[in-house]
Formats: sequence, structure tokens, C-alpha cells
Amino acid sequence: MKKRSNFTPMERFREILHGNGLQSMNVGTNHIRIFKDGRKLFDYYPLRMKLFDYHDWHQLTYPFAGNGDRTWETELGNIIRKLTASPQ
Repeated sequence: MKKRSNFTPMERFREILHGNGLQSMNVGTNHIRIFKDGRKLFDYYPLRMKLFDYHDWHQLTYPFAGNGDRTWETELGNIIRKLTASPQ
């Protein structure tokens, strides 16, 4: 069986979720559902760094090994702030 490459640095992803008071649940292979206060906030697909906020798809910037690129963290943080600031 071929192992798929996971582009999302999962340890840092979990830190960002925890820091924003979010919970996660694995829904299936390559599918994580994110909650805030028991309410679905978005679905995340770590293999391809795609996020679905139940209105739009978002493609996060892929980090490049060794260059310290954290653009994806800023993008994820901005989406989380937007979704937690407005009622769904």
C-alpha cells in the first residue's frame, strides 16, 4: 500500500486548534471535522491542505521543507478568526 504524503504539519495544526479553543474529530481518512463550543466550524483535509467552511473551499499554501515557511499558519489563523467572529 502506497503511503500518501501529508503536507500539513499536524503537530503545529493541533497547537493552532488548541490555542483557539477548537476541538477536532477524525471523520475518515484525510478528513478532520473542527468544532467550537459543540458547533461545526469547518472540515479539513490535511493531505491536500484544503479547508471547507460550509460555504467556501480554501486552499492553504503548502509549506516547503527547510525554508521555515509558515504562510499556511497565518492563512489558517485568519480563517479561524473569521469563522469564530461571525455567527454561522
